[in-house]
Amino acid sequence: MAAALLVAACAGLPPAPIALDGIPASFEMGGRLSVAQAGHGEILRIRWDHQPSRGEWALATPVGTEVARIERADGGLTIFRPGAPPASAASFADLTENLLGAALDERLLIAWLHGRAIAGPEGWAVTIDESQRLGDVEVARRITASRGDTVVKIVVDDYRARPE
Repeated sequence: MAAALLVAACAGLPPAPIALDGIPASFEMGGRLSVAQAGHGEILRIRWDHQPSRGEWALATPVGTEVARIERADGGLTIFRPGAPPASAASFADLTENLLGAALDERLLIAWLHGRAIAGPEGWAVTIDESQRLGDVEVARRITASRGDTVVKIVVDDYRARPE
C-alpha cells in the first residue's frame, strides 16, 4: 500500500525542468528537419535563430520556398504562412503539432542540438547519431528522436553560437 501511495504522489508532481546549463543562450542553426509518422513524412529546410527573449524558425521546402515562419517574443508565439493571416498559439508544442504533426518542446530541441539526449516529460527516445565540437560548444550533427510511430530527424548543416 505504501508503494501505491508513493506512485500516486509522484504522478502529481510536475515534470523535472530541462537543464540547459552550459549551453549558449544565443545561437543560429541551419539544417534539415524530417518528421515521419507511420512511415509517411516530410523533409523541410530549417533556419533557427535563438535568443533568450526571442526566437525565429523559418521552415522551407527542400528547394527553398518558405512554408512557415514561427516567431517567439515576449508577447507569445506567432506563425506566419504565405497567403494566410498570422496565427498565435499557447505553446511551441501546439504550433509544431498543428504544423508538423508532432508536438515538439523548444527546450528539448535546444538540449538535443547541444548533444544532450534528454527524453523530456514527453518520453522521446533520443540518439545523437553524430556530433562535433565547435570551439567550447558540443553540437549535434545528426539527431534521431522517436515516440510511438513518430520519428523526428534533424541534420545540422551549420551552427554559430553568438557571444553573450
